[in-house]
Amino acid sequence: MGSSSSRNTEEFQRRYLIGRLDKKSQVEQKLYRLSHLVNLSVTCQSKESCENGYADTHMSQIIDNVDSSCSGSQLFKPLPLSKPLFSSETFVNWRAHYDVEQLRTKLMRKKEIIYLIPIGSFPSFITDFEITIGDEICSLFDLLQMFLGVFYQGMSVIWLKSVDPEKENWNITTRNHKITGKKQHLVSDFYPRLKKWKPNNSYCIMGITWTDLYPTESLNFVLGEASKRHRSGVFSFGRFEPKKFDKENSRDIEEIDVHLLWKLLKVSSHEIGHLFGISHCDFFLCGMNGSSSVEEAMSQPLFFCPVCLRKLQHVCKFDIVQRYRDLRQFFYNLNKAMPCENFQQCVQWLDSCLQFLLGDA
Repeated sequence: MGSSSSRNTEEFQRRYLIGRLDKKSQVEQKLYRLSHLVNLSVTCQSKESCENGYADTHMSQIIDNVDSSCSGSQLFKPLPLSKPLFSSETFVNWRAHYDVEQLRTKLMRKKEIIYLIPIGSFPSFITDFEITIGDEICSLFDLLQMFLGVFYQGMSVIWLKSVDPEKENWNITTRNHKITGKKQHLVSDFYPRLKKWKPNNSYCIMGITWTDLYPTESLNFVLGEASKRHRSGVFSFGRFEPKKFDKENSRDIEEIDVHLLWKLLKVSSHEIGHLFGISHCDFFLCGMNGSSSVEEAMSQPLFFCPVCLRKLQHVCKFDIVQRYRDLRQFFYNLNKAMPCENFQQCVQWLDSCLQFLLGDA
């Protein structure tokens, strides 16, 4: 048996990680208590030792803290902590910053709109694309709007008319990459321009472009980035990652396939997550994990872990079960229209999650 002091410390750490749950519904508590899977007693600095099982030393004890008779312990895979808890973005840490920001704007009308804006031109196979989702015939942009409207349920998602940065004299820094030869935009140049472009009633604005992006002169490529300060960001879901570029065999994308759709959904949901003030996740395999390559980013989960979802629900005020049901319906329809292992796995994961949440409810 642990000492009273150690139990109090553990309780304090859990509350710091996920916040108070006593006012949450039973279903919400059931989900958020899966954060107990994170082993707060281990801080693993070595990736090798983590992979060799060091981080799993007390995992059986941790799983005992959740309802392991159900599938809850299989829904989210915890990561070994790479830094002390107080240095990570827990729910309490995130909320402290979020609440200060809200105090600054408390006299303003509540803003519940995510604006999307196409930047520059897109090839015809993008603009002419159509897909039937349920009973609706959707363009690619309609599909993205539908997905984000469910993923960020509680917020409205609205498209603005496309903008040409050259015609608007945005003066975006541009280069041609030394390996691919392809045009790239400096992603951070978009933040202040988009901030001024967004309507007054917006919560945030996210640009989408077909042109490649780069973060700094010394770095090759980035799928997208977002600025919490500007409440704006931009992402690209097409083209070439220089690390994988083969001049002899590489060819430009000429059609929309399931891989391109998966990239669109993954990158857009991740980058908009940053506009809610959510940093890269240190606690679970999660849709908000950081990545160093396209391959790594695409292999990570789409859905948020309990800690990141706790932050998102605090802002959006959605019903957890209804959101998961709507996401399940979206991916069921999408997989029916364009069968894909990733989409099917989303349906299966959502089925397991709903079964866990509603099993004893």
